[in-house]
Amino acid sequence: MEDNEIEVAEALENTQLVPDRPEPEHRSIRSALEQQMNNLGVAEEEETFAAPAVEQVQQEVQAAPQPEQQVAPLLPPADMNWYEKKAYLNPTPENAYILQQYLNRRAYETRSDYQRKMQEFESLKSQTESLYNTIKEHEDFYARDGKSLTDVARRSITWDRAMREDPINTAIEWLSSYGVNINDLNNYGQYQPEQQVPAEYLTRDEAERIAEEKFQAIQNEQQQKAVEYYNQRAVESFKSNKPVFRDPETAAQLEADMTPVVAALTSTGKYSSPEEILETAYNYVINGNPTYSTIARTMSAKTEIKEQQAAVAKAKTASRSISGSPGSGTPTIQAKNLRDNLLRRLND
Repeated sequence: MEDNEIEVAEALENTQLVPDRPEPEHRSIRSALEQQMNNLGVAEEEETFAAPAVEQVQQEVQAAPQPEQQVAPLLPPADMNWYEKKAYLNPTPENAYILQQYLNRRAYETRSDYQRKMQEFESLKSQTESLYNTIKEHEDFYARDGKSLTDVARRSITWDRAMREDPINTAIEWLSSYGVNINDLNNYGQYQPEQQVPAEYLTRDEAERIAEEKFQAIQNEQQQKAVEYYNQRAVESFKSNKPVFRDPETAAQLEADMTPVVAALTSTGKYSSPEEILETAYNYVINGNPTYSTIARTMSAKTEIKEQQAAVAKAKTASRSISGSPGSGTPTIQAKNLRDNLLRRLND
């Protein structure tokens, strides 16, 4: 038995296990390159067949209806008139000037409202500034007691009105509020009514001097008012004769630019009338600003055209009589051509 096992082991050692592998195929370099080229051609054909499918998918995606972006409708401002609302809802290059006029008007109204509010603010400030500065000095003192300046002012006014209505009882109550008894004041004398202070009489010279000063002040005030009234009328007349002042926004900007120039010209004392000062300042600002110059020329041209049209219409009306028959004016001769017209002029 053992001999058989030894024989089997020896047989296995002598036996060589060779794997069953295919023998390598011997190919040349040329055949290998041809094989690679064939593989590339197959891949390109597959991509070519697949490309139309991809393009078709892209076309279908592009052809799919896109959801329209809905713009929320905007209502026109309430202060717009009918023409402005129509231009606002359907803006076009032809009606853009309507929206421009609306924006200019709104800018002018906004600036005017702001200036009016600032004037009101300055007026209130001048009325309360002195009072605020007075009580501001004592704010820290009353703040230590937990009292606000509003409470202190209200309390002072209440005591003052009470003293005017009932001075004795109010004084007693006021002293009691500070811990002082009226009996504690007996050592300082009895209560005595207020003595009348003799009036001081003025001398004749002093009275005349005071009267002269008052008369001179009244006269200066009236003269100042007259000058202001005259200047205001001059400004209104000047603006009415300049077409550029017809647009509120342009007028506001032009007035702001002319103001320092007018002040400088007035301070020189070389001009005898406000009209001359305004005309000089106007020409200085208009000629120095290309925008103003363009607007002024455009507005002046429109005004001249309207004046010419009005003159023509007036002349046509005057050439007719009341009954409708031709008037006494020279009738218009119809010329056939330019030559006939020249000959007629030479023969006249």
